[in-house]
Amino acid sequence: MAIVVFCIGLVVGSFLSVAYSRYSPSQSFFAYLIAISVPRSSCPNCHQPLSAWQLIPLVSWFILRRRCYFCQHKIAFYYPFMELTIAVLFLLIYLDRGLNFESGLLMLLIVWFWILAQIDFRYFLLPDFFTQPLMWGGVIMSYLNLNSLTIADSLMGIFCGYLMLKLPAVGYFCLTKRVGLGGGDIKLAAALGAWLPYQSMPILLIMASLLGILYIILTKCRTRKHIAFGPFLLISGYLIIYQSRL
Repeated sequence: MAIVVFCIGLVVGSFLSVAYSRYSPSQSFFAYLIAISVPRSSCPNCHQPLSAWQLIPLVSWFILRRRCYFCQHKIAFYYPFMELTIAVLFLLIYLDRGLNFESGLLMLLIVWFWILAQIDFRYFLLPDFFTQPLMWGGVIMSYLNLNSLTIADSLMGIFCGYLMLKLPAVGYFCLTKRVGLGGGDIKLAAALGAWLPYQSMPILLIMASLLGILYIILTKCRTRKHIAFGPFLLISGYLIIYQSRL
């Protein structure tokens, strides 16, 4: 079963590469769905459609010796890295929690959080068609008693998450007349609040802020005008969700 979970993770990781590479900020939700489901995968360099044997997660990368079969252009390491990372994370969740509804939900959340973090890191954007389902998913889970939160806790978490970032954003704008925090981050905090005990929302903010500061120090990007805050909220939120148990 561990091997099966690992292989599923490889397939999901391969799909995540497609979902990320085919996203564009100008897309509507339906245009994005079509982009990730209809066109055949092709080489990003020569645009030659790929055969099934060239799309086997991780294996094809080694068979092809890290180069496109048609144009011999080097295949980016990003693709096997994504596949292997998701596979390892799925395996770790399975080994820790077994195979049940909770572990399946944790795997789904890590996929959702991963694609959101990548989009925000590249485009400084958190699409509503990712954050809104995340929020309503948490509310529905609480309403159906599928997690440890009550519906009141979930709604309170949304309220606390929204105000937690909205008030500082408004205060900063009033003082400087500049936008210091994007609206997507505020919506994301509210969405995460639907999954977290509202008492842990300050911890979420502290953890995300510390991760952001650590990122700035390690990458020496202190001269950059903006950094994406969403990935740090998502990492912190997932760690709290995982630790608190659904």
